[in-house]
Amino acid sequence: MRTLSRYINLKGELFSSTFTYGLTAIIKLVSSLILTRLLNPSAYGVVAILFSVAYMLELVSDVGTVGLLIRHPRGAERRFVHTVWTVRLLRSLLNFGLLYAFAPLIADLYETPLLADALRLYSFTFALAGLQSMSFVLAQRDQRSRISNYADLVTNAMMTVAVIGLAAVVKDHYAFIYGILFQRLLMTIASYFYYREVGVAIAFDREALADQFTFARVVMPSSILTIVLSQYDKVVFLRLFDLALLGVYGVAGSMIAPIGGLIMRNCRVVLYARCADYFRADRATAAARYYNENRRLLALGTLLPAAVAGLSQSIVTMLYDSRYAQAGEILMVFGLVTVFSSFANPSENLLVASGRTQVVLIANLVRLATIPASTLLGYYWFGFQGFLWASVISNLVVLAYFYREQARQGLLDSHAEWARAGWALGVFVACLVLSGVLLHFLPTGLLHHAPRRP
Repeated sequence: MRTLSRYINLKGELFSSTFTYGLTAIIKLVSSLILTRLLNPSAYGVVAILFSVAYMLELVSDVGTVGLLIRHPRGAERRFVHTVWTVRLLRSLLNFGLLYAFAPLIADLYETPLLADALRLYSFTFALAGLQSMSFVLAQRDQRSRISNYADLVTNAMMTVAVIGLAAVVKDHYAFIYGILFQRLLMTIASYFYYREVGVAIAFDREALADQFTFARVVMPSSILTIVLSQYDKVVFLRLFDLALLGVYGVAGSMIAPIGGLIMRNCRVVLYARCADYFRADRATAAARYYNENRRLLALGTLLPAAVAGLSQSIVTMLYDSRYAQAGEILMVFGLVTVFSSFANPSENLLVASGRTQVVLIANLVRLATIPASTLLGYYWFGFQGFLWASVISNLVVLAYFYREQARQGLLDSHAEWARAGWALGVFVACLVLSGVLLHFLPTGLLHHAPRRP
């Protein structure tokens, strides 16, 4: 019982982050099954555009307020917190104004007139986010991210109920928009129940502003590069391959997305705050604490995608009919890329927490230099397989860069990294062998029935 309690600790940062993310993913899956029966595909199309536009605006205007507040030695001072909150509020109001004002133009670009009102309504989510207090960020700084994790889980569950109820009545995309507004409002209200002694106020601390915009000089161009890199494969894909293959590619991507998202969330919410605390406490012991105190977090991030990569073909065989067989190879590649990300993301967080914020920008420049070149060369020499597997090579280059920076700062334990790589390789090979055995017994589409052909 004691052994079980070590892993199931509702107050533990890693458990709360993993548990709430997993449960939220299940809630989204169940709600999707219900909502697809209530709404037309066009509603999802409008929402996809909304999310895409909002995501790009969010990244372009990103000045790194969360990262700065968690890492900065003055991050617990009220005046510093209030200054950072003021910057975030101004940024949120600017995003609100831009999206509201340019909504008709964006609708014209997409040749979808109904998008204008939808974007204007959605723009209020930025205003609500700006009014939120800094309590959830301070909770991450103090390694109490369970507060925001559970608040996010509860409000997402309430939003899901609201969206389903609205969808049954309005039957269009407004069910999603009102549901998201409801969730943002709940999170804003909830934020004021914690760290009430800090509160919110307009403040302009000169040192805090200087540090904020020094941080932003690195974060903003890096965020713009992130937009380019995240959309690159989708833009190029249709020029090289057909729509059917893109659909298979998307299916494989949707299967690995929850694991990749979990790794990034644990790094962002749990690991970064821990690393920032290590460097504030004693820089000399930061590397040792990073490796000694995060073994479970690092192992979870590495072994999960390694297992999925190994089992990829049998997973696809069980879930889909033979038309989607190629998703197995794609899922294997995505799984291996996610394994390399599980090494690169913690390394990046460690370096940023140490004060090396420029590594984020340089890493994205390395990605920009290697990913298009390697994938296009791979396509030229080996076709689709070359395009696919080249992404693994480019991720290795980025990982090598992070390791070099860690070594230069005296933050790299090569033995620990090699040991983790060995475990990942062992799990991948074992699951690959198991997958081969299962494929002899599993009928295609075991859990999925292909539509009858006329």
